[in-house]
Amino acid sequence: MRRFLFIVALLSATLGCLAQYNNSNSFMRRVIFGYEMHDDGFYYKISDVLVDELDHVEAAYAYDKKAQNLYVRTATCNCVVTLNKEYANVVKENKHIPQLKNGEIDMRIMAENKTLEDKFTRLNEQRQAHLNDSIAKARADSIERVRQDSLRKVREAQERAVYASTHDWQRMPLGGRSLSCMLCQQSLLVGDTVTCMAMRDSVFYYSEEQKGDLGLSFPAYHATKVGEELLSDKRFVLHTTAFKDSLEAVEGLTTDMVETMNSMAYMTYVENLCAAAPNGYVAAFEWQKSDSTKVAFKLKYFNTNEKAVKALDVYFQIVDAQGLPLKSGHSKADCPIEYMQQGEMEAELTVQLPDAEGVEVKVTRVLVTFADGSKAGGRVN
Repeated sequence: MRRFLFIVALLSATLGCLAQYNNSNSFMRRVIFGYEMHDDGFYYKISDVLVDELDHVEAAYAYDKKAQNLYVRTATCNCVVTLNKEYANVVKENKHIPQLKNGEIDMRIMAENKTLEDKFTRLNEQRQAHLNDSIAKARADSIERVRQDSLRKVREAQERAVYASTHDWQRMPLGGRSLSCMLCQQSLLVGDTVTCMAMRDSVFYYSEEQKGDLGLSFPAYHATKVGEELLSDKRFVLHTTAFKDSLEAVEGLTTDMVETMNSMAYMTYVENLCAAAPNGYVAAFEWQKSDSTKVAFKLKYFNTNEKAVKALDVYFQIVDAQGLPLKSGHSKADCPIEYMQQGEMEAELTVQLPDAEGVEVKVTRVLVTFADGSKAGGRVN
């Protein structure tokens, strides 16, 4: 009797809230009609499905005493539960649960089904409306992105066209940065622009004027890998995109070819150097006053003659601040220098220098004695 009263109390409580049915209180639990959500977020109909457990029951709306079937509704399903004897005895005494005949039960089932159908039709319509809004917004956003992208491309194309019409494709802007050359393995501090020959496979080839002696110069060719620093430079990117066709037009350019070009450019410089000073030239001259009667000087001489130099006879002149000669003299010394090599001659002269400011010692002539005894004049400046 105590167990029966406990079951009555328990069932009375559960029928008024979210009840649960399983093998402990029922023989069978079946979904008559209902809905379940799929991965796409929509609810789909289900019917005549047996379940192991039925929970979250919101209401019991009918009872068939003869069959011991309790008809209940959850948030998503219309179900029938065949109770065991103990639970059936409790339910049939519950005045809040209508005990209906078969025809009446069928009508209630249809009504509950209709309520569920209306509910989930509305939810599916809301879901579809939300999707439509999302799709419409995504489409509008996509169209706007395409429009903005098209406008950006037009602006960039106009910018490239204006840039190309006002700049030279060979004058590559580099902003005076330091570049690492793949050929000479040196870090080069270049100017604001360099003369670019081509850019292929993320390597750009360029030249700079290399200053030589006697006012001569020659092109030095370099190759630099385009890295993140250059790719973040807006001027560099604009130049390389505006002149892409011109920069990539040179075919077959390789680092080996550029090294050959460097060799040829230097050989041409040497030829010009030899032509400008066939017997060599004074590369540098320094002097300083030792005391009131002595002058020490150092002279560097570069031999461009295939014959080796044996000795140098250096003629000098002392001039005042206005360049007027005051005194002259010469100093001779052995100074062996091979072809295309530089030698150094040092001497100390005994000469009385004026006390006036601006006095200077200048080399006026160099007489070169070669190893074979022949003599010739060297270039002074």
